[in-house]
Amino acid sequence: MTQRSEADVRVRSGAARERPETDSRTMSASTDAVDESLKTRTMDEAPVGITIADATKPDMPLVYANAAFERITGYAPEYAVGRNCRFLQGEATRAKPVAQMRAAIEDGQATTVVLRNYRKSGELFWNEVTIAPLYDGTGKVAYYVGFQQDVTRRKRAEQAAADRAERIERERTAQQHLLERLDGIVAEVTDAVTQSQSRSDLQREAVQAIGEVYAGAWFGAYDPSIEAVEPDEVVGETDVPQGSRFVVGDVAAMGGGDGDVGDGAESRDPVERAVAGALAERHVRIESLDGGTEAALTSVAAVPLHYGEATYGVVCVYVRNDGFDDHERAILAALGRTLATGINAHETQRTLQTQETVELRLALGDHPLAGFATDLQSQLQYAGSVGDKDRPTMLFEVAEPTAQLDEEAVHGAAAERDDIEVDTVLAETTCGPVIELAVTDPTLQELLTAHSGELRAAVIEPGIARVTVEVGREALAQSLAAAAMERFESAEVISYCRRETRDDTGQGFVAELESELTDRQHAAFLRAYTAGYFEWPHDTSGEEIAESMGVCRSTFHQHLRAAQRKVAAALFD
Repeated sequence: MTQRSEADVRVRSGAARERPETDSRTMSASTDAVDESLKTRTMDEAPVGITIADATKPDMPLVYANAAFERITGYAPEYAVGRNCRFLQGEATRAKPVAQMRAAIEDGQATTVVLRNYRKSGELFWNEVTIAPLYDGTGKVAYYVGFQQDVTRRKRAEQAAADRAERIERERTAQQHLLERLDGIVAEVTDAVTQSQSRSDLQREAVQAIGEVYAGAWFGAYDPSIEAVEPDEVVGETDVPQGSRFVVGDVAAMGGGDGDVGDGAESRDPVERAVAGALAERHVRIESLDGGTEAALTSVAAVPLHYGEATYGVVCVYVRNDGFDDHERAILAALGRTLATGINAHETQRTLQTQETVELRLALGDHPLAGFATDLQSQLQYAGSVGDKDRPTMLFEVAEPTAQLDEEAVHGAAAERDDIEVDTVLAETTCGPVIELAVTDPTLQELLTAHSGELRAAVIEPGIARVTVEVGREALAQSLAAAAMERFESAEVISYCRRETRDDTGQGFVAELESELTDRQHAAFLRAYTAGYFEWPHDTSGEEIAESMGVCRSTFHQHLRAAQRKVAAALFD
């Protein structure tokens, strides 16, 4: 390695230098036990890079480099020997670890650093370097031995872990920001859906809730006759001038997704692209706005309002100095579905009070009620629906019951089925009992809801259920008939009747009156009437009806009297 004999070189710590004789004996014992050629071979074939620098010469040139050093750096020992090891450094090498090694050498100390070095090929790699002093017999530093390990893979793994942690933190911060932004908005829109008295009230209250959270928002109803959306119910700041109209048809054909537009679409208004894309694709469409100032609006999200085959319009939401992430898009989409459901409910109620309707009669052979009537061997006639419990239930009068049909038989028949749940059996008279039940199969109700249909009558006989449905628009009635034929294997359209005017003009009065009654009042009134409570003598007692409602007798009478007062007021006021 050098002209010095190895016996003159000793590796010592600061404490060891205070006791040179003890260390000398230890090193001598080791030296005597290990052959010199074995020690040389060990260094030459070590799996880590080993270099030795002469600390007594200017610039501390290398006097030894093993084969592993060449594998790691690409530099042969013949090139490295005689040069300072700094030839591995370059532009990307940070000054801090280099300064740490320099300070350790000046103090005669050992140290370990990780720094960026360059291979002979110019490739960067992470090098973990440990340097330690070798002392001569006088206690002076004669050499510095260096150990190099390529830790590039480890550093990449650490960087990947750090990047992942940073990304998770960014996502957490974004989620927190999202929760703060949307805190309460879902509840407010839901309350508007359940408590609004009209479609216009619902639209105004929902947009008000959304616009107060974001920079601004507006609702626009879709007009199919002109294939356009006209903004209304504007809240907060938007870039929509009064009287604007956004054409849907032409623009919808231009774009495919967010920011992905066809030829010519880029020249159209970004809000128009968002509105058209949202209605055509039936999902939230986001477009960037050309914000010229720091306070300008930067993005708009168009939220489509679809329910079944009906298109009600769109809600446009604006943000400033921000965008919409995927989670926020999902929440806005859910709000759009909730709002569309509320609009559909108001439209259904309004449709049933107008003079235009389609009456559709269907025969459903595989409906659960048909099987239930078969089990009872009786005919069931629909008397109405009540919604005062945790799930909607229906009342059916049993016509011409079998002699064996009683409350126990009814519950027994339902117990054998998993699609019918009987709540109560009332009015066990010679005319037959009244059964309150729930159909757990949602197929028919889903069809009615999706097509804005209202169940008006139903006669259930063993093996077949005949239902009469009213739908406000012919297109929805036709779609409902087609969907029923598809969903029920043995469905048949019995009749399809368009009505210019209602034969029974009192239905509008009834619908208005029902809207004035609470769920409990309506349920108490309907159960009492259906169960023969208004007959004398009573077919059913107040205690029985109260028990079927899950309330005490006095509470039942309170609901019943309140309903009677409203009926009387509607008749006489």
